[in-house]
Amino acid sequence: MKHALLFLFAILLVSCQEEKPLTPQEMVLGNWSAVDTTTSFYSKISFGDNRGFEFFPDSIFEDKYGFFSDRFYYNDSINDPDNRYLRYFGTASKYALSKDSLRLFNPAIQKWSSYKVEKLTPDTLIITTNVKDERGGTFIKRTYNTDTIPDFDAIYFYSSPCFGSCPVVSLLIKNNGDVLYNGGYYVKNKGLYKSKISKEVFKRIQEKFKRADYMNLEDAYSAKVTDVSSVDIYFIKDNKVVKTIEDYGADGPNELVWAYFPLKQIEQELDLKKLEIPDDIAKEFKLNTNDEDVMFYMNTRMGFDFLTRLSENL
Repeated sequence: MKHALLFLFAILLVSCQEEKPLTPQEMVLGNWSAVDTTTSFYSKISFGDNRGFEFFPDSIFEDKYGFFSDRFYYNDSINDPDNRYLRYFGTASKYALSKDSLRLFNPAIQKWSSYKVEKLTPDTLIITTNVKDERGGTFIKRTYNTDTIPDFDAIYFYSSPCFGSCPVVSLLIKNNGDVLYNGGYYVKNKGLYKSKISKEVFKRIQEKFKRADYMNLEDAYSAKVTDVSSVDIYFIKDNKVVKTIEDYGADGPNELVWAYFPLKQIEQELDLKKLEIPDDIAKEFKLNTNDEDVMFYMNTRMGFDFLTRLSENL
C-alpha cells in the first residue's frame, strides 16, 4: 500500500509539472510573422504588414528587416546624389517583456518603442501602440523543420537599380568564409572588395534560406508594381548552380525576403579590403578597370561569372 501511494504521488507530481503554464517570457520565444494583409512591395517594406521578429532567451531579438537610419540618406543629395545611402545597424537588438508590455530598442535612433500586449499565447501575439509612426499588429508563431533541406556551399546575390535609391549590390559568399562584394550605387562602399565571415555567420545566412525552403520555391516572383528593385539569388553546391530565384518587388514569401533583405546592407557590417581586378581577368571579361562604375553595367549572370572567377584567386 505504501509503495502504491508513493507511485500515485509521483504520477501526480509529474502531471502537475507538465501542466505548469508558460510564462510570457517563455511564450514569446521563437519566430513571429505579421498576418498578411497584402502582397504589395510598399506594404511589405514600408508599412510593415510582413514584418517579423525572432525572440531569444537572453533578451535579444531580431527584426527581420533590420534597423536603418536616414542620417546619411540625403547626404549631399544635390551635388552627389548617387552617394546617398541608408546607414544600417543590423537585425539584432534588445527587448524587455512584462505581462502586458513589450519594449523594443531601436539602435538606429537609440530609443525604445513601447507596445501594449493585447494577447500573448504560444501561437499568437497582438501588440498595439498609440505612438505615431510605430506599428503594432497581429503576429503568428512560425516553426521550421530544416533538417531535410539541403545545405549550399555558396550563394550569389544581386540587387538591381530601381527608379529611386535602391542599393545596387553584387555579392558572393562561400562557406569557407570568403566574401566578394561589389557596390554600385546607393551604398556606403562603392567598388570591388573582399572580406571574411565566420562559419557561424554563414550558417545563420544559410539557415534563413532553409527556413524559406529555398529549393522548393518558385524560380521567379513579381509584384504588380513598377520601377522597384529586383533581386537575383544563385545557390551553389559542388561548384554548380542548383537553384536560382528572381524576386521583383519583394513578392516572394516572407521567409525568402527576410533571408535576402539584410544582404543588401551586409557591406556595412564587414571588414572590407579593396580589390584590384587582375589584368588577365579584366581581359577575359573585357573590362576597363579605369571605369569606376565597371561593375554597375554587368548583368546578373556576368556579375556571377566574374565574382566566381575572381574568387578562384583568393
